[in-house]
Amino acid sequence: MAETLIYRKYRRSLLDPQRVRELSRLRPARAVVDTAICWLVIAACWVGVAIHPAWWTVALAVIAIGTRAYALMIIAHDGLHRRLFNGVKANDLFNDVFIVGSFGAITRINNRNHLSHHQHLGTEHDPDRYKYSCLNKATGLELLGYVIGAQVFVSIYNVLFKRGEKVRVADEKTQKPGYAVRDLAILVGWQAMLWTLGCVFIGWWAVPVLWYLPFILFALLGDNFRTFAEHTVVGPDHEADEHRLVTYISNPIERMFLSPMNMNFHTVHHLWTSIPYYNLPAADAEIRQMPGAADLEWRTSYVGFAIRYWLSMPIEGCRVQKA
Repeated sequence: MAETLIYRKYRRSLLDPQRVRELSRLRPARAVVDTAICWLVIAACWVGVAIHPAWWTVALAVIAIGTRAYALMIIAHDGLHRRLFNGVKANDLFNDVFIVGSFGAITRINNRNHLSHHQHLGTEHDPDRYKYSCLNKATGLELLGYVIGAQVFVSIYNVLFKRGEKVRVADEKTQKPGYAVRDLAILVGWQAMLWTLGCVFIGWWAVPVLWYLPFILFALLGDNFRTFAEHTVVGPDHEADEHRLVTYISNPIERMFLSPMNMNFHTVHHLWTSIPYYNLPAADAEIRQMPGAADLEWRTSYVGFAIRYWLSMPIEGCRVQKA
Protein backbone atom coordinates (compact mmCIF):
# COMPACT_ATOMS: atom_id res chain seq x y z
CA MET A 1 0.00 0.00 0.00
CA ALA A 2 1.60 3.25 -1.10
CA GLU A 3 1.98 6.24 1.18
CA THR A 4 -0.56 8.27 -0.77
CA LEU A 5 -3.30 5.70 -0.13
CA ILE A 6 -2.95 6.21 3.62
CA TYR A 7 -2.90 9.99 3.52
CA ARG A 8 -4.82 11.03 0.42
CA LYS A 9 -8.41 11.10 1.65
CA TYR A 10 -7.47 13.04 4.78
CA ARG A 11 -5.35 15.59 2.97
CA ARG A 12 -8.19 16.29 0.57
CA SER A 13 -10.96 16.59 3.17
CA LEU A 14 -9.52 18.04 6.38
CA LEU A 15 -7.62 21.22 5.49
CA ASP A 16 -7.79 23.21 2.27
CA PRO A 17 -4.48 24.12 0.57
CA GLN A 18 -4.73 27.79 1.51
CA ARG A 19 -5.06 26.96 5.20
CA VAL A 20 -2.14 24.54 4.98
CA ARG A 21 -0.03 27.32 3.48
CA GLU A 22 -1.02 29.66 6.32
CA LEU A 23 -0.14 27.08 8.98
CA SER A 24 3.13 26.33 7.18
CA ARG A 25 4.52 29.84 7.50
CA LEU A 26 7.81 29.65 9.32
CA ARG A 27 8.88 31.70 12.31
CA PRO A 28 12.64 31.05 12.51
CA ALA A 29 12.93 33.18 15.67
CA ARG A 30 10.69 30.69 17.49
CA ALA A 31 12.99 27.80 16.65
CA VAL A 32 16.05 29.82 17.67
CA VAL A 33 14.53 30.78 21.03
CA ASP A 34 13.33 27.23 21.78
CA THR A 35 16.76 25.85 20.91
CA ALA A 36 18.50 28.43 23.09
CA ILE A 37 16.26 27.64 26.08
CA CYS A 38 17.03 23.93 25.80
CA TRP A 39 20.77 24.55 25.70
CA LEU A 40 20.56 26.98 28.63
CA VAL A 41 18.88 24.29 30.74
CA ILE A 42 21.51 21.74 29.73
CA ALA A 43 24.33 24.20 30.49
CA ALA A 44 22.78 25.02 33.87
CA CYS A 45 22.74 21.31 34.72
CA TRP A 46 26.42 20.97 33.87
CA VAL A 47 27.24 24.03 35.98
CA GLY A 48 25.18 22.68 38.87
CA VAL A 49 27.03 19.35 38.83
CA ALA A 50 30.38 21.13 38.54
CA ILE A 51 29.56 23.22 41.63
CA HIS A 52 28.09 20.37 43.67
CA PRO A 53 28.98 16.93 42.23
CA ALA A 54 26.72 14.71 44.35
CA TRP A 55 24.73 11.66 43.29
CA TRP A 56 21.42 13.52 43.53
CA THR A 57 22.58 16.50 41.46
CA VAL A 58 23.83 14.08 38.80
CA ALA A 59 20.52 12.18 38.86
CA LEU A 60 18.47 15.36 38.50
CA ALA A 61 20.82 16.59 35.78
CA VAL A 62 20.46 13.37 33.79
CA ILE A 63 16.67 13.75 33.79
CA ALA A 64 16.69 17.45 32.90
CA ILE A 65 19.39 17.06 30.24
CA GLY A 66 17.65 14.02 28.77
CA THR A 67 14.27 15.72 28.40
CA ARG A 68 15.84 18.85 26.88
CA ALA A 69 17.98 16.75 24.53
CA TYR A 70 14.79 15.07 23.40
CA ALA A 71 13.17 18.48 22.88
CA LEU A 72 16.18 19.50 20.80
CA MET A 73 15.81 16.33 18.77
CA ILE A 74 12.19 17.23 17.97
CA ILE A 75 13.22 20.72 16.87
CA ALA A 76 15.93 19.07 14.77
CA HIS A 77 13.26 16.80 13.34
CA ASP A 78 11.71 19.91 11.75
CA GLY A 79 15.17 20.67 10.47
CA LEU A 80 15.28 17.28 8.77
CA HIS A 81 12.13 18.37 6.93
CA ARG A 82 13.81 21.73 6.16
CA ARG A 83 11.14 23.55 8.21
CA LEU A 84 13.27 25.69 10.55
CA PHE A 85 14.33 28.35 8.05
CA ASN A 86 13.03 29.18 4.59
CA GLY A 87 16.34 28.50 2.86
CA VAL A 88 17.88 25.02 2.77
CA LYS A 89 21.40 26.30 3.47
CA ALA A 90 20.32 28.36 6.47
CA ASN A 91 18.15 25.51 7.76
CA ASP A 92 20.90 22.92 7.49
CA LEU A 93 23.59 25.18 8.93
CA PHE A 94 21.52 26.02 12.00
CA ASN A 95 20.36 22.43 12.47
CA ASP A 96 23.86 20.99 12.09
CA VAL A 97 25.75 23.55 14.17
CA PHE A 98 23.30 24.04 17.02
CA ILE A 99 21.48 20.70 17.28
CA VAL A 100 22.20 17.51 15.33
CA GLY A 101 25.96 17.96 15.25
CA SER A 102 25.91 17.37 19.00
CA PHE A 103 24.12 14.07 18.33
CA GLY A 104 26.71 12.96 15.77
CA ALA A 105 24.47 13.60 12.76
CA ILE A 106 24.35 15.88 9.72
CA THR A 107 21.01 17.03 8.27
CA ARG A 108 21.58 16.48 4.55
CA ILE A 109 23.04 13.02 5.15
CA ASN A 110 20.87 11.71 7.95
CA ASN A 111 17.43 12.97 6.96
CA ARG A 112 16.79 10.32 4.32
CA ASN A 113 15.88 7.64 6.85
CA HIS A 114 13.17 9.90 8.28
CA LEU A 115 11.87 11.02 4.90
CA SER A 116 11.57 7.36 3.91
CA HIS A 117 9.54 6.73 7.05
CA HIS A 118 7.05 9.40 5.99
CA GLN A 119 6.94 8.22 2.41
CA HIS A 120 6.42 4.55 3.28
CA LEU A 121 4.44 4.58 6.55
CA GLY A 122 2.42 1.40 6.87
CA THR A 123 4.45 -0.54 4.29
CA GLU A 124 7.33 -2.99 4.35
CA HIS A 125 9.58 -0.26 2.90
CA ASP A 126 9.38 1.93 6.02
CA PRO A 127 12.83 1.83 7.72
CA ASP A 128 11.07 2.53 11.05
CA ARG A 129 8.53 -0.26 10.66
CA TYR A 130 10.21 -2.31 13.39
CA LYS A 131 9.16 0.43 15.85
CA TYR A 132 5.42 -0.11 15.38
CA SER A 133 5.08 -3.55 13.81
CA CYS A 134 3.64 -6.21 16.09
CA LEU A 135 6.02 -8.81 14.63
CA ASN A 136 8.67 -8.01 17.24
CA LYS A 137 6.14 -7.19 19.98
CA ALA A 138 3.71 -10.10 19.86
CA THR A 139 4.59 -11.28 23.38
CA GLY A 140 5.25 -9.55 26.67
CA LEU A 141 8.95 -10.44 26.58
CA GLU A 142 9.34 -8.97 23.10
CA LEU A 143 7.56 -5.75 24.05
CA LEU A 144 9.65 -5.39 27.20
CA GLY A 145 12.82 -5.90 25.19
CA TYR A 146 11.77 -3.19 22.77
CA VAL A 147 10.84 -0.68 25.50
CA ILE A 148 14.11 -1.11 27.44
CA GLY A 149 16.13 -0.61 24.29
CA ALA A 150 17.12 -3.99 22.92
CA GLN A 151 16.76 -2.49 19.43
CA VAL A 152 18.15 0.97 20.11
CA PHE A 153 21.19 0.17 18.00
CA VAL A 154 18.88 -0.45 15.05
CA SER A 155 17.72 3.15 15.38
CA ILE A 156 21.29 4.43 15.54
CA TYR A 157 22.30 2.36 12.52
CA ASN A 158 19.27 3.48 10.48
CA VAL A 159 19.86 7.16 11.17
CA LEU A 160 23.64 7.26 10.84
CA PHE A 161 24.34 4.64 8.19
CA LYS A 162 21.20 3.53 6.37
CA ARG A 163 20.28 6.05 3.72
CA GLY A 164 16.83 4.66 2.97
CA GLU A 165 15.14 4.41 -0.41
CA LYS A 166 14.83 7.20 -2.92
CA VAL A 167 12.78 10.15 -1.78
CA ARG A 168 11.33 13.13 -3.60
CA VAL A 169 13.31 14.71 -6.41
CA ALA A 170 13.49 17.97 -4.49
CA ASP A 171 15.34 16.17 -1.71
CA GLU A 172 17.59 14.34 -4.13
CA LYS A 173 18.91 17.66 -5.45
CA THR A 174 20.26 18.58 -2.03
CA GLN A 175 21.44 15.08 -1.12
CA LYS A 176 25.20 14.87 -1.63
CA PRO A 177 26.92 11.62 -0.69
CA GLY A 178 29.55 11.46 2.03
CA TYR A 179 30.77 13.86 4.67
CA ALA A 180 32.26 17.18 3.63
CA VAL A 181 35.04 18.98 5.50
CA ARG A 182 32.38 21.29 6.91
CA ASP A 183 30.44 18.29 8.30
CA LEU A 184 33.49 16.71 9.92
CA ALA A 185 34.46 20.04 11.45
CA ILE A 186 31.03 20.32 13.08
CA LEU A 187 31.05 16.73 14.38
CA VAL A 188 34.64 16.85 15.68
CA GLY A 189 34.13 20.34 17.04
CA TRP A 190 31.15 19.29 19.13
CA GLN A 191 32.94 16.30 20.65
CA ALA A 192 36.08 18.32 21.32
CA MET A 193 34.08 21.05 23.05
CA LEU A 194 32.03 18.63 25.16
CA TRP A 195 35.02 16.57 26.29
CA THR A 196 37.15 19.63 27.00
CA LEU A 197 34.47 21.34 29.09
CA GLY A 198 33.58 18.10 30.84
CA CYS A 199 37.13 17.11 31.75
CA VAL A 200 38.20 20.61 32.82
CA PHE A 201 35.19 21.51 34.98
CA ILE A 202 33.69 18.16 36.08
CA GLY A 203 35.74 15.08 35.26
CA TRP A 204 36.36 12.42 32.62
CA TRP A 205 32.91 10.96 33.30
CA ALA A 206 31.00 14.13 32.45
CA VAL A 207 30.31 13.46 28.76
CA PRO A 208 29.34 9.77 29.13
CA VAL A 209 27.11 10.44 32.16
CA LEU A 210 25.81 13.94 31.42
CA TRP A 211 25.40 13.72 27.65
CA TYR A 212 25.54 10.23 26.12
CA LEU A 213 23.50 8.56 28.87
CA PRO A 214 20.67 11.15 28.97
CA PHE A 215 20.48 11.19 25.18
CA ILE A 216 20.14 7.40 24.95
CA LEU A 217 17.73 7.05 27.89
CA PHE A 218 15.38 9.91 27.05
CA ALA A 219 15.84 10.93 23.42
CA LEU A 220 16.49 7.59 21.69
CA LEU A 221 14.41 5.31 23.93
CA GLY A 222 11.73 7.96 24.38
CA ASP A 223 11.44 8.48 20.65
CA ASN A 224 11.30 4.74 19.97
CA PHE A 225 8.48 4.39 22.50
CA ARG A 226 6.63 7.41 21.11
CA THR A 227 6.80 6.07 17.56
CA PHE A 228 5.50 2.72 18.76
CA ALA A 229 2.58 4.32 20.56
CA GLU A 230 1.70 6.75 17.76
CA HIS A 231 1.68 4.23 14.93
CA THR A 232 0.61 1.00 16.63
CA VAL A 233 -2.88 -0.46 16.61
CA VAL A 234 -3.65 -3.55 18.69
CA GLY A 235 -3.93 -6.29 16.10
CA PRO A 236 -2.00 -7.87 13.25
CA ASP A 237 -0.06 -5.56 10.95
CA HIS A 238 -2.00 -6.39 7.82
CA GLU A 239 -5.14 -5.00 9.50
CA ALA A 240 -3.43 -2.10 11.27
CA ASP A 241 -1.55 -0.61 8.32
CA GLU A 242 -4.47 1.56 7.22
CA HIS A 243 -4.84 3.04 10.72
CA ARG A 244 -1.34 4.22 11.61
CA LEU A 245 -2.27 7.88 12.15
CA VAL A 246 -2.76 8.51 15.89
CA THR A 247 -2.68 11.68 18.00
CA TYR A 248 -2.26 11.89 21.77
CA ILE A 249 -4.00 14.47 23.94
CA SER A 250 -1.75 13.66 26.84
CA ASN A 251 -0.86 15.20 30.18
CA PRO A 252 2.10 17.61 30.63
CA ILE A 253 4.34 15.05 32.35
CA GLU A 254 3.94 12.49 29.55
CA ARG A 255 4.51 15.17 26.97
CA MET A 256 7.71 16.33 28.64
CA PHE A 257 9.17 12.83 28.64
CA LEU A 258 7.62 11.30 25.52
CA SER A 259 6.47 14.00 23.10
CA PRO A 260 8.02 17.43 23.65
CA MET A 261 7.56 20.32 21.24
CA ASN A 262 4.01 19.27 20.24
CA MET A 263 5.08 15.99 18.64
CA ASN A 264 2.04 14.35 20.26
CA PHE A 265 -0.01 15.99 17.50
CA HIS A 266 1.43 13.39 15.19
CA THR A 267 -1.40 12.87 12.73
CA VAL A 268 -1.28 16.43 11.39
CA HIS A 269 2.49 16.22 11.18
CA HIS A 270 2.28 13.16 8.95
CA LEU A 271 -0.46 14.62 6.82
CA TRP A 272 1.28 17.98 6.29
CA THR A 273 5.00 17.85 7.02
CA SER A 274 5.30 21.50 5.98
CA ILE A 275 3.55 22.64 9.18
CA PRO A 276 6.20 23.48 11.82
CA TYR A 277 6.02 22.02 15.31
CA TYR A 278 4.68 25.23 16.90
CA ASN A 279 1.62 25.24 14.61
CA LEU A 280 0.67 21.58 15.06
CA PRO A 281 -1.80 22.24 17.95
CA ALA A 282 -3.76 24.71 15.79
CA ALA A 283 -3.85 22.28 12.87
CA ASP A 284 -5.03 19.47 15.14
CA ALA A 285 -7.79 21.61 16.65
CA GLU A 286 -9.09 22.45 13.19
CA ILE A 287 -9.17 18.91 11.77
CA ARG A 288 -10.99 17.58 14.84
CA GLN A 289 -14.00 19.65 13.83
CA MET A 290 -14.15 18.11 10.37
CA PRO A 291 -16.43 15.14 9.54
CA GLY A 292 -13.61 13.53 7.57
CA ALA A 293 -11.61 13.00 10.78
CA ALA A 294 -14.20 10.63 12.24
CA ASP A 295 -12.11 7.50 11.64
CA LEU A 296 -8.86 9.01 12.92
CA GLU A 297 -7.85 8.19 16.49
CA TRP A 298 -7.11 10.46 19.46
CA ARG A 299 -5.75 8.78 22.58
CA THR A 300 -5.36 10.24 26.04
CA SER A 301 -2.22 8.54 27.40
CA TYR A 302 0.95 6.94 26.03
CA VAL A 303 1.37 4.84 29.16
CA GLY A 304 -2.32 3.93 29.10
CA PHE A 305 -2.01 2.63 25.55
CA ALA A 306 1.11 0.63 26.45
CA ILE A 307 -0.80 -1.01 29.30
CA ARG A 308 -3.73 -1.77 26.98
CA TYR A 309 -1.36 -3.28 24.43
CA TRP A 310 0.32 -5.37 27.14
CA LEU A 311 -3.02 -6.71 28.37
CA SER A 312 -3.94 -7.65 24.78
CA MET A 313 -0.93 -9.93 24.30
CA PRO A 314 -0.30 -12.30 22.75
CA ILE A 315 -1.56 -10.46 19.66
CA GLU A 316 -3.74 -12.91 17.77
CA GLY A 317 -2.80 -13.25 14.11
CA CYS A 318 0.20 -10.95 14.53
CA ARG A 319 2.48 -13.05 12.42
CA VAL A 320 0.03 -13.25 9.52
CA GLN A 321 1.46 -11.24 6.63
CA LYS A 322 -0.51 -9.35 4.06
CA ALA A 323 -0.69 -11.29 0.82
